[in-house]
Amino acid sequence: MTLGNGDEEILSEFDKSVNFVDGRYRVNLPWKPGMREALQNNKTVARKRFEGLVRRFKCDHELFCEYKDVIDDYVREGIVERTSCDSLLDSQGFYLPHHAVIHSDKTTSHIRIVFDGSAHEDGQSSLNQSLYTGPNLHPNILELLLCFRKSPVAFTADVKSAFLQIELDFRDRDFTRFFWTDNLNKEPYVLNFTRVLFGLRPSPYLLAATLKHHFKKYREQYSHTFELLNSSIYVDDLICGQNDVPDALRTTLECLQIFSDAGMLLRKWRSNSKQLNLLWQQEGVKTESSETSAIDLRPPTKVLGLAWDPENDLIYFDPKDLLKFMSRRGESKRFILRTLDSRSVEWDSELPPKLRHKWQQWSSEAEGLTEIKIPQFYLGNIDQEIFKCEIHCFSDSSKSAYGTILYLRFVTCNNEIETSFICSKGRVAPLKSLTLPRLELTAALLSARLAKQVSSCLKFDANVYYWTDSLISYYWIRGDSSAFKPYIKNRVQEIQLLSDPMQWGHCPGKDNPADLLSRGTSAVKLAQNELWWHGPPWLKLTPDHWPNRHRDILDSELCSEELEHRSSVHVAVTQQRKLLLT
Repeated sequence: MTLGNGDEEILSEFDKSVNFVDGRYRVNLPWKPGMREALQNNKTVARKRFEGLVRRFKCDHELFCEYKDVIDDYVREGIVERTSCDSLLDSQGFYLPHHAVIHSDKTTSHIRIVFDGSAHEDGQSSLNQSLYTGPNLHPNILELLLCFRKSPVAFTADVKSAFLQIELDFRDRDFTRFFWTDNLNKEPYVLNFTRVLFGLRPSPYLLAATLKHHFKKYREQYSHTFELLNSSIYVDDLICGQNDVPDALRTTLECLQIFSDAGMLLRKWRSNSKQLNLLWQQEGVKTESSETSAIDLRPPTKVLGLAWDPENDLIYFDPKDLLKFMSRRGESKRFILRTLDSRSVEWDSELPPKLRHKWQQWSSEAEGLTEIKIPQFYLGNIDQEIFKCEIHCFSDSSKSAYGTILYLRFVTCNNEIETSFICSKGRVAPLKSLTLPRLELTAALLSARLAKQVSSCLKFDANVYYWTDSLISYYWIRGDSSAFKPYIKNRVQEIQLLSDPMQWGHCPGKDNPADLLSRGTSAVKLAQNELWWHGPPWLKLTPDHWPNRHRDILDSELCSEELEHRSSVHVAVTQQRKLLLT
């Protein structure tokens, strides 16, 4: 996590102003200079939006009842309060329009009320525009998923109503007003929040900053759990694991204590370990049923947007919402761009026949995403001690796309060799036409970058091997970067900075799994492709069965068009020598 100068200042102000009062943290909104005083009242806009919501309620009484239950809970728990008459006479303040979002996959409440901090009168600023977003204090999603898969005992939980457990400073509460009514036939009244609410631009930052501020108290007392929490919390989700059940239980109990001390509840615990689930029950830890699988009709357990089947310990894709959206059968550019990009077609016009056919084909294959299932734990069911680990990276490119795929190769003490898919990354080829060798080099650079990120994240003591089926890229990477034109030179320099050129080898194209990234395939075919999930067969053999990694370049002019042509001046230096007589 890298912070800019402005971010450092925002964090410094936060640390100065945050307080712990009556069992809760209290924070200020991060106002931009002068904006608290300059922000204009938007009462008219908010009132019109609420009148529209009331009309919807009158047509859908069930929605109104669910909505009212949420607001009633907010009032009962002190999350919102009725705005005083004196405060309403003040011209300052801000009103938040609101609406319902329905979540059919939630195991608790199906309705979520979203408050709009971006609403404003014409020509005036919104509340969100008046506030700093704050620095991003969340871990990288890819790195969090990578770490989640490296521990055999995995577990997750979330913080109940996380944002709403943090109080707002009294001076900021008048900027969180909203209209409400208990009776659709009566005039609305005004409530305001006493807590941080979801829908304001800085809310994710305020939650993350509060948690990190709180965690510091436990740096010495719970040192290991302190480090884990700092890297394993994403917004309100805890996603982590341990090497064994006793450590997982200890971490669970320490996490519960730490969050309880902040006035927060960690709930809906889930694990792939039956033993840990049993110990949780004995300790009174509230769990959520883990018997949701890829074929279960109940909502799946979600980990950063992916579905997780703890019982079978599989990570998979759940495209239900995507398929529901696509069932509307829209074929305009506006519709399709909500899932993927398209060419320069008018927004609301239908696609030309050729593109429409491709879209329909892609749509028909989307359901096959359910077939893709990945083991949560890299080492699977291996119960032997690991003697050696390696990371093998393959890259490839075509005129349409390029990408890289990484595998973990491990050797047990019994000399058994297994491979495991780590991750892959693909990119659409640039619109500006590039030669295939340049695209292959760009893919190799992507491979080196991803391998660096994975190695730093997993912290395995592993050698890294890079494979390309491009002889020209191999030559460039193993050569002197200064000899090439800027495009090649710059990328080779970065590759050589991220990796040792001797780590790069050449492999046959038929053995390169990254070919699937560059040329594409359907989800169903991908799910059944052994080369993709485990790498080429020789990866499970000893190195003497691998392709000859280090190839001789038979034609030094193979890529002469990329050489930097320079004028050479040859200087001859002569030195007079004395003849020694003996």
